[in-house]
Amino acid sequence: MKRIVVTLIGLAVIVFVAYIVLKPRMAEKNFKEGLQLLDSAKYELALEKFNNAVKLYPKRYKYYYKRGVTLAALNNDSLAIADISTAINLDSTDFNLFLYRGISHRKLKNYTEAMADINRAIALNDSNSKAYYQRGLLNAAIMEYDQAIKDYNRSIELDGSNLEAFYSRGESLANIADFKGAIANYDKMIEGTSATPEAYKKRGIFKLKIQDYSGAISDLEIALNDLPEDEEVLFNLGEAYSSVQRFDDAIKILDRAISINPNLSLAYGVKGGALLRKGEFKQAVASFNKAIELKHDYLKAYYGRGIAKAFQKDYKGSITDFNRVISLDPAFVQAYYNRAISKAIMGNHKEAIPDYDIIIKADPRNAEAYYNRGISKMNVKEFKSGCDDFRKALELGYKPAEQMVNIYCPKENS
Repeated sequence: MKRIVVTLIGLAVIVFVAYIVLKPRMAEKNFKEGLQLLDSAKYELALEKFNNAVKLYPKRYKYYYKRGVTLAALNNDSLAIADISTAINLDSTDFNLFLYRGISHRKLKNYTEAMADINRAIALNDSNSKAYYQRGLLNAAIMEYDQAIKDYNRSIELDGSNLEAFYSRGESLANIADFKGAIANYDKMIEGTSATPEAYKKRGIFKLKIQDYSGAISDLEIALNDLPEDEEVLFNLGEAYSSVQRFDDAIKILDRAISINPNLSLAYGVKGGALLRKGEFKQAVASFNKAIELKHDYLKAYYGRGIAKAFQKDYKGSITDFNRVISLDPAFVQAYYNRAISKAIMGNHKEAIPDYDIIIKADPRNAEAYYNRGISKMNVKEFKSGCDDFRKALELGYKPAEQMVNIYCPKENS
């Protein structure tokens, strides 16, 4: 009996020792299986394998590191940061640890911590394209677009195949209003193997910004084939159609955008502009009404509605709208001009003259403004000054002023 007990104890010791010896191998096996699952984007299964690896052998930093990466892929960035922090405590020489912890901090909008981590990653390895790309994203997130562009430049220098860097650099260039520069980056994407609908969409939007309407239409129509319910594509395509006077096409495509998002105020505004230019003033007012209902400070909608109301001979209503435009942007000169015309038509010439004064001060070569101010001055019996305006309009090449000079200013003209 005693011999049997000794034998059992010996076997238990052997099994225990074998387990201790095999644990690292078992952990590594789970880790390698986890890596394969991670590469295949089977994140939940990968997480189970990494959990096993950590449980079996909690002394290897790479197990925590890859589990952290997997957690981040599952959008659990807080736990990812905890795991990668543990990995850093075990080995602080791997730049990837700081890089991926920085990425998770960025996603959580912990921008100070993210910047410190990514800077540390670059300090450990200053030739890694991905690190500069991630710092570019971070700088863009905090609206440091010039610095973001420098980081994207460096990323592209190190790895010209990283087309995401071209895409992101294009966005940052657009944010500093360098639309041509942005377009050049999307050209690069489209010339390569990543001619995505998003690349055509962005390039089309930025072509619209530089008034390359045919180019914008071409790109946005390509994007629309793959993104048929993208309200941004539909809206910008509608604006491009309207800009080349394809008003029916514009209205049709904008209605599609509105059907997807009934609260898209800009679509109602652009549709109102298309209807206005078609001469459908009542429908234009209705569209502008909806745009303003959704966006109370929509300056262009107030301006367009003011013009549409004037064409409907609702001059009082038009003046109210132009007043609103001017309150939103006192430098919007055309609002003063149209308000002056509505005032003059209503017989309020004295009130119209100060508006023309503002227009002429902003553009001293606006012949039509001199001519119209001359008419208003004549109506308030400022004959000499009115004649001066007619002569100035004529001097600037506005032919109708010649008849007014001949009729009202014969002595001054002789």
